Amino acid sequence: MKSMYLLSAITALTLLGAGCSITKEQVSPKIAEPIGDIFTERPISQNQGFGNIPPTPVARLRPGVSGSVRITAEMPSLQKSVTVLSVKTGLPNGTQLRNIAGSFNLPGGIIGSNPISQSLKLEWRDADQVMWSYSGAERKIDFIDETKPLKTLTVSSWPEKTVITENALAFLSAHGINQRRFGDPYILPDWSAWYAGQSAQGRCMDLAALNRTRTLSATPLLAEEDLPALPESLKTACLKPEFPSRIVVKLNATQDGQGIYDANGAPYYGATLIVDAANGAVVSGSFLAHVDPDRSDYPAITSEEAAKAMASGGLGGTPAGDVVIDDVTFEWLRVEDEKNASAVYLYPALIGQGAITFRDQKTASYRIVVPLVK
Repeated sequence: MKSMYLLSAITALTLLGAGCSITKEQVSPKIAEPIGDIFTERPISQNQGFGNIPPTPVARLRPGVSGSVRITAEMPSLQKSVTVLSVKTGLPNGTQLRNIAGSFNLPGGIIGSNPISQSLKLEWRDADQVMWSYSGAERKIDFIDETKPLKTLTVSSWPEKTVITENALAFLSAHGINQRRFGDPYILPDWSAWYAGQSAQGRCMDLAALNRTRTLSATPLLAEEDLPALPESLKTACLKPEFPSRIVVKLNATQDGQGIYDANGAPYYGATLIVDAANGAVVSGSFLAHVDPDRSDYPAITSEEAAKAMASGGLGGTPAGDVVIDDVTFEWLRVEDEKNASAVYLYPALIGQGAITFRDQKTASYRIVVPLVK
């Protein structure tokens, strides 16, 4: 059994480290500009080198919705071309697949001359008894430290936010994980900050809220919308608060320093780490393995078209309230190829961020996504 774990580990390291050697850090162009002459030695054609790429997502239709968008931020001017990225999956190519088969002494005749990988899943245990697994299709690595089980579902308090995030980053650093591909860590949901805000409004945990917290603490995933409703302290019997013992730390995926988003404006997560609130230790989680994308230029929409799309609500369609956009940045839109499961693209996009005011005067943060590929 030990030899099987060792073989899986060696295979995983071989695949994760595959690729050409880099003698110096690559300086990427701004995503709103064409590539120019900086990538003259790459095999991908500079102009439309990926052929026909998936069409940009269509804006959502929202019949009966009549919100508005007001843009106070300065809209940038666009070039005629933008750089599209093609991100490979972690599935082995034909050569790598033959090498793997050779390491298992499988006869070459069953591999054939042009093998195509369908899936890859590796599992191993390291010397510290941490279980690891690698899914090639997603380039995703999962882990769980079985020596550090959570002793309770809830705790009476959380460590300081800086302690939690520093411990999460220290875990990545200790395992040689390049943090340059991730954004800053944050806690989601941040129960401690939420309860501090509730307390400032004169609210507290009653028995119903406490039972709800204990129930949520037993679920594998926690979300902001799951936070229990708290009554006013003057109208209930207040109990000592409890918080989930699992603290979820998120790091958004980035490329060239820009964030990666889906069509709804939600960030694409690069890492999720679970921290034990009792001792601050990272006990499980997942993160994406490193990959260098291919690049090629494609025609862009005009500045006027981008401004019109932003004012129309972008891919989200007409908003359900009045939106004010006070910040516009260049980021990435993640687009999957429905005809090819192994192909994922990053399209340059304008991300407008601001706030929405609903008809009942409640407000919330809001994000508009406008892809720039024509």
